[in-house]
Amino acid sequence: MNNVDTAVLNNIVWCGIVCELHGLTQISSERVWGLLSKAPELYPDIITSSSHATSEEVINFIGNREIFSIKDSFANLNIVPFGFKVLFEAKWICHSPVADVDYVQTEWTVVSSEKDLAKWAFASGLQKVIKAKLLDQKDVKIFMHEVNGELSGFIANLSANAVGISNVFSNSNKIIWSDIVPIVSTYFPGIPMVGYENGDDLTSALLSGWTPIGPLRVWIKSNDCEKQLLRPACM
Repeated sequence: MNNVDTAVLNNIVWCGIVCELHGLTQISSERVWGLLSKAPELYPDIITSSSHATSEEVINFIGNREIFSIKDSFANLNIVPFGFKVLFEAKWICHSPVADVDYVQTEWTVVSSEKDLAKWAFASGLQKVIKAKLLDQKDVKIFMHEVNGELSGFIANLSANAVGISNVFSNSNKIIWSDIVPIVSTYFPGIPMVGYENGDDLTSALLSGWTPIGPLRVWIKSNDCEKQLLRPACM
């Protein structure tokens, strides 16, 4: 399994955790993962799990269900003829674990209470997505950095032999992507990190030593495009 496949599988597991906590049922075929009903806000209804998945295969997987968003994990589908438009494009990224983790900023903490989780969710704009039961997931850690009332944060999930980094947000911490590496290596030693970003966040990650490993694309139903924020799903 290459780095992109690992990142995709990790992301699917993460999406599955979030969706399961919303009471949603997951389904999958050999090359496509999805839900029986609409995903939570900012999350995709369908994700391709193989670079060999075809547009027709995805459409057949949808069947008669109403689908709003599709994560094209390898950016190789053409589903314009089926009524979809590209919402955004991004890059999968990875970073090797680091051994020297003697110094980790003390302002970073692991969220462990529902009160702090609510504060984290409000700061990240994910009040409708993040459920309190996420705190019970032993392979998921939610990190928060607070200085002078300004919050930054991210989530790390261990699956598919990697730690997936998602939901990264920062109001004032300009070096958050540099902080993430030693923090995650402290809690998940020796395990590589994966994730995806676009725009300024991608630039920040790359400047902090993360490596781009492949493209992805998120499609949305054409008549819903104007209603959506240009923000990566599953972040």
